[in-house]
Amino acid sequence: MLAPLLATLALGGVHNADLNALFADALPRVTAKTQVPVLMPDTMPTEIDRLYANSFASRKTYFLDLAGVPGCGGANACFEAEITGQKGGTPFGSKAVKLAHGRHGRFKPLTCGASCSPPSISWKERGATYTIQANVGGRRTERRILVRMANQAIRRGPR
Repeated sequence: MLAPLLATLALGGVHNADLNALFADALPRVTAKTQVPVLMPDTMPTEIDRLYANSFASRKTYFLDLAGVPGCGGANACFEAEITGQKGGTPFGSKAVKLAHGRHGRFKPLTCGASCSPPSISWKERGATYTIQANVGGRRTERRILVRMANQAIRRGPR
């Protein structure tokens, strides 16, 4: 059962996925439905050769999801990343991080128990809490990569 999934993921070398291209169809629908300014980095490092985008938006929130297989539904085996914005809320994570334009964020490293929770970074701006959760890097690099992705989203501004 695991072999077909791994073959589908087609792990290659690390490359930068073009998030603008992956979410090109979804972004107009998301921005039309939500009142939350959409912040998203332009790129994300990944080993997955083919990523599948999914999105959801309501008046007070949006989700931009990436997976290694279609219809993943957030399962650990195929989850790659989730970028969210939510009206209100509070950034979460055990470690404080400094971000672009004087923003202060929170970082949560990879945690594993019965299952694993990917590392994440969150910050507050424009009356919303933004979070990027992604399978990027390793223990020594995940924080740096997520800070870079958050800074890219902050500098790029709303879509």
